[in-house]
Amino acid sequence: MSGEQDPLGPLVTALDTRSPHPSLSDLGGAILLTGDTTALLARDELPELIALVADDIEVLRSDTGRGFLLEAAAAPSTPLMLEAVVEAFLGHPAAVTELGDDLVDVWLDTSRQHPDLIGGIALEGSARLVLADASTPYALLDRLKRMRREVPKLNDDFACRAVRVAGAVAEHLSAPDVPALLETLLSVDDVAEDASFELGMLALRRALETTDADQARALLVTARARLTDAHADEERPDAAAFGVAVDAILAYCAGAPFPDAALRQLEDAILEIRLNLLGMPSTWRTPRFDTLAAWHQLATTLKQAQAADRPGSWLHAGALINHLVSVYSAHRTLHLLSTTTEGPARTSQSSVPSGPELLGLHALLAPRVERAFLTHEGGQAILNQWLEELHTTPDRDGDPTTTLVSEQARALREALAAGRPGNPPKSDGPAAKALVGLVGPETAAGIAARLADEPHLSERMTAMLEARAASEPVDEVPIIASTFRWAQQELTQQCPDGYSGQFAADIDSLLIHLLRFMDLRLSETQKYGGDARAYLRQISPGTPKPLEKELGKDLRDFLRGVGLRVELEVSNVGAGRVDVAWRPHDELITVELKRDWKDVTWDGLADNYAAQAISYQVSGLPINFFIVLDLTDKSDGLAAIPACVHIRTLPGPAGDPSQRTLIMLRVQGNKRDPSSL
Repeated sequence: MSGEQDPLGPLVTALDTRSPHPSLSDLGGAILLTGDTTALLARDELPELIALVADDIEVLRSDTGRGFLLEAAAAPSTPLMLEAVVEAFLGHPAAVTELGDDLVDVWLDTSRQHPDLIGGIALEGSARLVLADASTPYALLDRLKRMRREVPKLNDDFACRAVRVAGAVAEHLSAPDVPALLETLLSVDDVAEDASFELGMLALRRALETTDADQARALLVTARARLTDAHADEERPDAAAFGVAVDAILAYCAGAPFPDAALRQLEDAILEIRLNLLGMPSTWRTPRFDTLAAWHQLATTLKQAQAADRPGSWLHAGALINHLVSVYSAHRTLHLLSTTTEGPARTSQSSVPSGPELLGLHALLAPRVERAFLTHEGGQAILNQWLEELHTTPDRDGDPTTTLVSEQARALREALAAGRPGNPPKSDGPAAKALVGLVGPETAAGIAARLADEPHLSERMTAMLEARAASEPVDEVPIIASTFRWAQQELTQQCPDGYSGQFAADIDSLLIHLLRFMDLRLSETQKYGGDARAYLRQISPGTPKPLEKELGKDLRDFLRGVGLRVELEVSNVGAGRVDVAWRPHDELITVELKRDWKDVTWDGLADNYAAQAISYQVSGLPINFFIVLDLTDKSDGLAAIPACVHIRTLPGPAGDPSQRTLIMLRVQGNKRDPSSL
């Protein structure tokens, strides 16, 4: 603008000298916007000029001001400028309120014209306005619905923003087409893990908000599988963190232990996220990371509360009840889900959650808490004393969640009273429990009082009942129970030194679940399990054979659904990478997966695969698992469960004098319908 005075001179000077910015009036007011608009829209100072117009309410509400701002919203031709313009608008609530719907239309139109980073930024700006309730969602939802057809043509930068937008919208708006878009984006290699993460977080949110425990559990399993896929390349610590949190819930509601190593993994992932964000400005998706502190608190509390299953822990009843009641009230006191609002409203969160109660979380966790009190003698009395103490000092701790905790503790007491009419005395011993089942709670209470004076009789009854329990089936399916007991005997004989203590209990736990998995997959009708279990169907001529990784994913989802926190493709085990690994306590238990369509005899499998399978025991106790996906022809039908289990002890490799035991299981694929035999 040589020869002419720069109309934005005072603003340029203020920016150069970092002085206070002039007002729009200092630059000439609305007249400035009626001059050479094209030149103004091309200026580097456009974001600051937008802010000045937005601060002048009279100009903002005028046709001149509105027209200029809408032109400015569409003007940027570079990603950096558009990013700055979007932030300028969103930083001024008055402009957002005045122009919300129009801005959404402008930016959605930009996203249609530019399938690149510019279009992605514009799409994201539209979504932020909608989620801040500054505009109706219909235009955005229609854009996302139609975007599925554009996915093959999308630039990777656009796809990255589209995943972020679809994830946020799906979390907070009921729109089935948006999760479908995320499913489609799984096909874009550069954003597949991000799409899987968003689908996992969506399943997690739905699990926490549903009212049905079974549905919540199924959704958590789905969420865990998605988060595991998102962390496949170990580039998303947030997926690892939320995945471990899901494991904690699944383990607690299944009565399984939540190992210390898992809690440390959660802490390490949170630390990595915080370090990555250190010094970085807060973004519109930062609130999701802010919830990780609450998730860590929940996981820690669940681990502490599981101590209630150990009788000795009740010697410290006060602390234990604090943990149990914290679990029981977590759905009301912990802020586990992110909010949707922008700007200051987003960051000023109350210490008490203001969102809906997480009923799905309560449906999963409450039963184990209630059982802990019901199965411990005097549990309800101790809870009553705890509540009485809380009632006498209701406001001294200054914690705004104390009232909610107190309400939930009283609800717990009412649930316990309703579940055990008459509140008869209870015992941790099997004798008193059996008496309640035989003669009812009232009579059992009287007998229990007499037994208290005759401890030797109580001990004899307990020993008799424990011996009887040892002979009872371990599964309601007799063939599973008998196969399991046979396997226990074989392990005791073949590996007496390794099969003992906590490790033996962990082997038993995994084995019974694997037998149940085999039974379920053996019994399934063709196509019952959908695409997830297509690997079991009869193989048509000319079609590729299923891969062991399909079995691995199905097995992983099943085991996590019953509370076992298994991992797929774990590196640095026995100098290699094992297919499935589970560390419930100190020892790592491994499962090697293979497929075979030629020789599935036990000798053939041992010759072909045992050397690799036992190599993963090099630094642990000498027992692990091997599972083969049997793809041989099944023209004569399927074998029963006992014929699909074999235990073999092998000599140690490389001169190792210690023997190694392999539990070999056969999952039968390439199944035929019985009518075709």
